[in-house]
This record gives sequence, C-alpha cells and structure tokens, in this order.
Amino acid sequence: MRGFKKTVAGVLTVTALASSMGAFAAVPADVAGTRYEEAIQILAALKIMIGDDDGQFRPNDTIIRAEAAKMAIHALGLEDDAKAAAGESKFPDVSKDYWANGYINLATARGIVIGDDEGNFRPFDKITYSEVMAIFVRALGYERVAESKGGYPQGYMTVGSDNGMSKGISMASNAQIPRGDVAILANNCWRFSF
Repeated sequence: MRGFKKTVAGVLTVTALASSMGAFAAVPADVAGTRYEEAIQILAALKIMIGDDDGQFRPNDTIIRAEAAKMAIHALGLEDDAKAAAGESKFPDVSKDYWANGYINLATARGIVIGDDEGNFRPFDKITYSEVMAIFVRALGYERVAESKGGYPQGYMTVGSDNGMSKGISMASNAQIPRGDVAILANNCWRFSF
C-alpha cells in the first residue's frame, strides 16, 4: 500500500502543477467530456491505464484478467519487479513469453490476483466488477477486512463500497466491467488509500 500511496502522491503533485500551467496531457477524444475523463487523465499520467495506438481509450470495451494484473502492479509502482519476475509460470495457461507473464507472476506471488480452482490463471477471460474490486482491495492491503466481512465476492464489494472505491459505478458485481468504470474504480482507490 505504501508504494501505491507514494506513486499517487507523486502524480497528484505533477497533475496539480501541470493543470495550473495548462500543460496536462491530451485526453483521448472518446472520453473527453465524459464522466471518465478525470480518472483516465490521472491514470494515463501514472501509466496505469492508457489508450490504444490510435489515440482512443475505448471506455465501453472490457478488460481481461492479465490487464487487471498489470494495472495493479503499475499502481503499486512495481514495474521493475514485474520485469524481474518474468519467466517460468506456475500456471499452465500462461506461457513464459506472454506479454503479461511477469505481471501475473508478481501479482499472484503477492496474493493480489489468484488463479482458479483448477490451477489456471485464465489470462484472457474478461473480468467482472467483483474480481476487479477484489484485486484492488488486496493491492491496498485490506484483504483481511474483506474476508472478515464474508470473503469473496460480498466482503470485497462491501469494503469497496464502505470506503468510496465504488463511487460512480452502478452495475451488478458479476457483470463484466468496462474500461471506463475500471478507470473510475482505480482512480477512487487512491482516495481510499490515504
């Protein structure tokens, strides 16, 4: 959690300075003026979540489990550790040359993201709202609290709701979560982490 706070504190300082000077990075056209704009601007500055090569963010597209693992590791400021963690995987469905291998290895080693009951990671599966919430709750160090409130998924959703992490998101916990709402959730987490 300390790394997450330090990373966010640094970017908030940069964001405040850039905003006051009018020099903040351009927002992708498909999110300009939407409820996602602020969150995406902050996450792009942190390099936690960015648009595609065409300059679009695609807020209505969903993300996959591998992308969520990468986001959590970036939010914690552990990119270099993820590079060092690349290599052999404990999951048969994650090859050692897969782009997210190091992120998955590190995120699972830290207990932030877990595999399934059959020993697979399912890196290409679209992720649900409750799965993303569980990842961020674990990344912030509140897994014990979530487990005391009923475990997955309800305990994690309760912790997120009680602490403002779910502010601005309205969907069923088992629904696939679009990129725009993932950005809002991730942006809400820095507020919760202080």
